[in-house]
Amino acid sequence: IAVEFLTKMSRLNAVSTYLDSFVAGIQRGTRPNGLLHANFNQCVTATGRLSSSDPNLQNQPKRGFPVRKAIVSRFGNSHLIVEADYSGLEFRTCVELSKDAQGMSDILEGKDIHRQTASIINQCKPKDVSKDMRQSAKAFSFLPLFGGTSYGHPPHIAQYLDGFYGIYEGIYGWHQTLMDGTLKNGTVETPSGRQYFWPNVARTKNKRVTNATQILNYPVQGFSADLVQLSCIRAFRLFKQHKLKSKLILTVHDSIVVDTHPDETEQVKLILTEAMTNVGEEAEKLFNYKCIVPLDIEISGGINWLEQEEFS
Repeated sequence: IAVEFLTKMSRLNAVSTYLDSFVAGIQRGTRPNGLLHANFNQCVTATGRLSSSDPNLQNQPKRGFPVRKAIVSRFGNSHLIVEADYSGLEFRTCVELSKDAQGMSDILEGKDIHRQTASIINQCKPKDVSKDMRQSAKAFSFLPLFGGTSYGHPPHIAQYLDGFYGIYEGIYGWHQTLMDGTLKNGTVETPSGRQYFWPNVARTKNKRVTNATQILNYPVQGFSADLVQLSCIRAFRLFKQHKLKSKLILTVHDSIVVDTHPDETEQVKLILTEAMTNVGEEAEKLFNYKCIVPLDIEISGGINWLEQEEFS
């Protein structure tokens, strides 16, 4: 009875949050002209990623809930909401910051990291990995990037997590450097100059340090956030330069969402590709930092923000 009660209470809380934060939030935030304006916050998340409120658009559920259907084009119901999403940005950022040779090789070869993870976890060849196996593996692909350990996981998952640093030795070395650095001055700094500070860091019995998860996570999340925000600025500049009617309406984690004018779909796709894949030029100008890892994106479009199909 207790398990049933707690399960139903958890479900009730999830549905209540969905209805109040997302459904009612959209209703409250929509103006009489039909346009929705959220508040974007630059100094709320610890990592430096953008967040939004009234309503919270950053945490809109992707699957199983129809609320994203409410986001449609101002140019008419048959016109497109286009979304461009970085491919594996956290992994690429971690390779960028750690200068990991194997990671760079995997990226240049176009290796599917999630498929690699699934093949190791399921002890099968990469060609035998199913779509569901790959999807399930995503949760573990990059867990070590953010300080995750094998503790508490089933043996087949733990084996992968324990072997991750054997594959990506450069990431392991960088993680040690980050933790050793915080023991000296408590500070981690990204190429953009963003600094994170943990006072009173101490060595732990497992040869890590206190706050290790944050210490390893924040630089990757923070520099990824810098690149996404620079991409938005770069795309906005190009939209103005080409006098497009299309509007940049949202950035969520590693993506940019555009309300696309019916005559400008191809231009929008080209500009987003230019802005996002070549954002390293902005980093070099602003931070005097030359990125070495190539970036890639996926672009999709649909009549609303939920029903999206990837462009070929």
